Amino acid sequence: MYCMPFNCEPGNSYSPSSCWDTAHCVNANVNFGSSNAFAQIADYNGNPSSAAFISQFEPSNAKQANNELEMTLVKQSDGKGFGATVINSRAFQYGTVSTVMRSGCTSGGVVSSFIIRNDKVGDEIDFEFVGADKATVQTNYYWHDELDYTKMIKSPVLADTTANYHTYGIQWTPDKIVWSVNGNSFRTVNRADTWDSGSNTFKFPDSESYVSYSIWDGGSGAQGTSEWAGGAIQWGQGPFVMGVKSLTIDCFYKGNETTYKPPSSAGDGDDDKDNDSSADDDSSDDDDEKSSSEKPSSSKSSTSKSSNTAKSTDTNNDDGDAEEEDGGDDVEGDDEEQDLGDDSKILAGTAFEVDSKSSDARGLVASVGSMAAALVAAYMF
Repeated sequence: MYCMPFNCEPGNSYSPSSCWDTAHCVNANVNFGSSNAFAQIADYNGNPSSAAFISQFEPSNAKQANNELEMTLVKQSDGKGFGATVINSRAFQYGTVSTVMRSGCTSGGVVSSFIIRNDKVGDEIDFEFVGADKATVQTNYYWHDELDYTKMIKSPVLADTTANYHTYGIQWTPDKIVWSVNGNSFRTVNRADTWDSGSNTFKFPDSESYVSYSIWDGGSGAQGTSEWAGGAIQWGQGPFVMGVKSLTIDCFYKGNETTYKPPSSAGDGDDDKDNDSSADDDSSDDDDEKSSSEKPSSSKSSTSKSSNTAKSTDTNNDDGDAEEEDGGDDVEGDDEEQDLGDDSKILAGTAFEVDSKSSDARGLVASVGSMAAALVAAYMF
């Protein structure tokens, strides 16, 4: 039995070889009208070339239709919404990502997101859309799950983000993060400005992470989350469908792709490793996940929002130029569709599943990796 690297912890598994190797960044142009752009989690075979993105829930509310990836928020029997999350099959540390998409937030309470995140470390860089405001998108970043919502900054005013496709970009380097919309940079965070003298650390996201998309019910969350998202969802204003046309990834580090080699058998704890890989193998994956934020002593870097947390809607921004480059392998093919379902089950790998009726927004969607890892430890290993 094998687990995907973004959910799997070799040290807490049946054996280190229970986890697939982490596939690292390669330049890519992903067209979501293509068959090898997306796979349901139960169908993924561990080969990142077979699917650029993978669903995270079953039943899955993500599918390819109308020449795009469509992610739908549906109403459950308890009145709460159950959405969808899809995640890139390759890890990503520094570079430029650019996506063409529209949000699904046609009612208050609905949240859509485009995120770079490491669930194990808690680093995140994001775009988030809320139904309370269709004319802007919110940006933020987090270091080691320290949730400071006062750092949120909105984009300039845009044409309705639910009805129009815009290009959202993140340029992430060891020195800075730049957010842009339609090629226009509107926010820059410099690593040098994140220095925290109390902890002797740059509180700047720098761990290898995964690009993901999600749609979820913020209106049924904790009071602070619900207020931020725009209150309870008005289901009559649906359907709530987030649409993603394409994604471009330009890696900062070149030539660090992990060569895919399928496991020899599910019961063999001594699977051969690929000696031709140009990146580190599983024995160093934990190092890939670690942050490099601590400052050397010899020199001068998706949880419910609490109701008492201060929020900032407009602060002064540093202008920066985000560079976006085409390159890498194109992802092409035919459309595939999957039926939606109303009951919530999380499938953490391809070999087991656990029923869940919880639909707390961030618990189900933004923290799926850590939940899946917990399920692995509790139910399998």
